[in-house]
Formats: sequence, C-alpha cells, structure tokens
Amino acid sequence: MTKKKKQNKEQKFGLGWLFLVVMGLFVIIILLPNNGGNKMTFSDLHGLSYSEDGEKLIAAVHDGLKVYSNGSWSIPEGPKNDYMGYSPVKDGFYSSGHPAPGSNLQNPLGIVKSKDNGQTVDVVDLHGEADFHALSVGYETEEIYVFASEPNSKMKEQGFYYSNNQGETWNLMNLQGISGSPLVMAAHPSKNGTFAIGTDQGLYLSENYGDSFEQIVTDLSVSAAVFSDDDTIIAGTNNGDKRILQINISDSSFSNLNMPQNFEGNISYIAVNRENKKELSFATDLLNVYTSSDSGKTWDEIVEEGTSRKSGEK
Repeated sequence: MTKKKKQNKEQKFGLGWLFLVVMGLFVIIILLPNNGGNKMTFSDLHGLSYSEDGEKLIAAVHDGLKVYSNGSWSIPEGPKNDYMGYSPVKDGFYSSGHPAPGSNLQNPLGIVKSKDNGQTVDVVDLHGEADFHALSVGYETEEIYVFASEPNSKMKEQGFYYSNNQGETWNLMNLQGISGSPLVMAAHPSKNGTFAIGTDQGLYLSENYGDSFEQIVTDLSVSAAVFSDDDTIIAGTNNGDKRILQINISDSSFSNLNMPQNFEGNISYIAVNRENKKELSFATDLLNVYTSSDSGKTWDEIVEEGTSRKSGEK
C-alpha cells in the first residue's frame, strides 16, 4: 500500500469514527430524561394537584403530565394521554379525555384511573363513549361526580351524575337550591355524598349526593374549588375582585388569602398539599401558575403565560 493510500484510509477511518462518536452523543442527548433545566411550554392545563407524598406538584395537560419538583419542571415517563377532568385520589388519579396517538385505548377515554403517575391507566367506565371535562372524585371515598354534556348508554340525559360503586350505576342529581351557571365541582375527600358546586353566583354544598344544596358563599363567581381537609374548602373567585378564599363549611365563615401582585387571568385550578397545608398552588386561564409555601403570604410564579420558570427566577 502506498503512503498516500494509507493516509487516505486513515483519514476515512478517522472521519468515520468521528461520525459514530457524534451520532452516539446525539442519541444520548435525545434519550436523556427532561430534568427541568430547559424552558418548558404549556399549551393548555386541565388540572393541578400535589403527589400523595407532597413532594411534587402535578399538572395535567393535553399531552400527559408535567411535574414540578425542586424548583423546576420535568416530564415523567408514560403515555401522553389528553387528561380532561383530572382528579387526584389517595393512590393516584382519575381522568377522562382522549388517548395518546398510537394508543390501544379507545377514544374518548370515558373514565380511567392510574395508580402509577400515568405510566398505565385502567378503564373504570364508559370507555369509548364519553369525555367528561367536569369530573371530581373523593380523595379517599373515590365516589365519582361528573357533568354529562350529552347522553350516553348509562346517562340518558344531560346533567350532573354521581356513582358510589365505581360506575356500576349512575344517579342523576336534582340540584335543588342551586342558582347560576356551574363553573366547578369538588367532591369531599372522606364524607360520602358531600359535594360542592361553584357557580357564577356563589358556592353551594350538598350532603345528600346533590339532591339539595345550601349556599355557603354568596355574590361571588366561584371558578375553582378544592377541599383542603374535611372542614375546609379553598376556592377561587373571578368577578372583578379575584381572590382565593379559605371557607369553613361548618359555619360558612371564610377568610381571604393574600394574592400575588398584578397577577393576570381568571383562577381556573387550585391545589393544596395534603402533607403540608401551608403549601398551595393555583393556575389561571392565561396559563400562569403560582405556588406558595406559607399559606399564601408570598407567591412564586413558576409558569408565566405557558412558559415555565425556575423557582425564584425573575
């Protein structure tokens, strides 16, 4: 072999090896999990909750879940289902919505449950029949409350329904005592049959599976609500005077939490950390997310108009 040919061969070998190294690094970068170091975008938001251990804030979105922990956002492994009506429970979450592209699940999802942070889901009821945008499940009771926007095989007319046997039977609520247009609903974590509905005229509480309701907040439009414990509801209002209220359901007394300065949008979701009641978060319809670790005295904006921010970032 001539010296020139040998040099050409070595050059080709060197270039080939360099190509393999570059491609290997590219594959490694692609396969690395999202550790929250980069900006993350939110095209929508369908629910907000804390994990059972209180260590993570979970956002349900159009393409699965996004998790906030240690000051940054990440995307967990699992199918990217469109989780509508996302509702956390003690050992996971319930949801409706639509399956991810290529999924073996039927569209729409009906009602499904996950016990492993969305890596797998189990069908509960009405799979392939219904998509419930309004769904709330008791954190411990796992009683299911939904609004059916149109009839299906088990719900013969539009309305609010509940099931206390995992969808074997569904019962239409009478809704006596409610005024205004419903905006949000919240199931009590541990009391069977106890359920709240927020409307543009106030917040209403039922203790008989929605047969009748008592108004516990008046003259306010309540668009977000969650039970923080057996006796307290945290609710967001949106009629000019945008506030977050802490409501005692036993006597209808309430107090106002401090709000972030100059926050924008209508309050759409609220989450309370059951392991640390001083920690709570809320989201707006403009895709802003705020979190507090001191019962709302101070707030940190962690998503601004659909773009994530690191904790404390200005």
